[in-house]
Amino acid sequence: MVEDSDSILIGTHLNPDGDALGSALALSLVLDQLGKPHEVVCNNLAPYNLEFLPCVDRVKLEPERTHDLGIVVDLDALHRLGRTQTFFESCQRLAVIDHHIPHEQPGDLRIVDTTASATCLILYRLFVALGVEITPDVATLLLTGIVTDTGSFKYQNTTPDALHAAAQLLECHADLGRLSEEVYQRKPLASMRLLGRCLDRLRLDVKDQLAWSLLTAEDFSRTGGSETHTEGIVNELLSINTVKIAALIRQPSADKVIRASLRSREGYDVAEVSRLFGGGGHRNAAGCTFESGSIEEAEEQLVKALRTCLESS
Repeated sequence: MVEDSDSILIGTHLNPDGDALGSALALSLVLDQLGKPHEVVCNNLAPYNLEFLPCVDRVKLEPERTHDLGIVVDLDALHRLGRTQTFFESCQRLAVIDHHIPHEQPGDLRIVDTTASATCLILYRLFVALGVEITPDVATLLLTGIVTDTGSFKYQNTTPDALHAAAQLLECHADLGRLSEEVYQRKPLASMRLLGRCLDRLRLDVKDQLAWSLLTAEDFSRTGGSETHTEGIVNELLSINTVKIAALIRQPSADKVIRASLRSREGYDVAEVSRLFGGGGHRNAAGCTFESGSIEEAEEQLVKALRTCLESS
């Protein structure tokens, strides 16, 4: 499909994480090697902790031209492309490369492996099979996806295959030191202030197995924070020893939609909960959006669904 195309549009899900951007940008660099004109688009630009990624400035909010082939990575439903969905619907053909459990099956070609720890791991296999050069930049991008989607190899989805690929990417001079520092060890002051407000408003229920908190438009205004500064906060709630499911519900400003990030321990499927509200993700890490209503109404609906998830698991 790549060989037959004149130009290619690469995309990934809104609010992109390390696997999404790592996949999209690694694919972009490989298409450079293959001499294929292309663009990379996303509903959102890179969050602060991924701005270090090689060629991250290639990510645009909309394309400059039309394309005959679209390739989307790391998503299981086209609505998660956000505003960029229409650009891919206008492509003559569409390919999907993903590792989520598929609940929709878009695309003329689908390369989906739900056992893969990350979409970047699937791309690594493809690149090796194609015989393209795994440059240090490509290696860093692919390793970013594998490291972030496995939680630095702490999550249950860490496999021998993921560890083996990571070792080979290090042999290709992936910059693990910078990756670790930028993603996990550097936070803006606004991020820490938002964390403080989140902890002040922490709620527990179901025998302290369910934890959640809110960040309101006023919180963002007073701290000078933005949506990207909430990265990782929900994981702090899940780190409480009794907690099985954690949620962070936030509204960056009064005129913006309400988003929720969900995390869980093994045995609790928060992706099923997120899909009740039009979201998606992994079994233990998912998210959703509330387009209307107040943040308190979103809290009520989501907490009710999470209670049910806990009690039925």
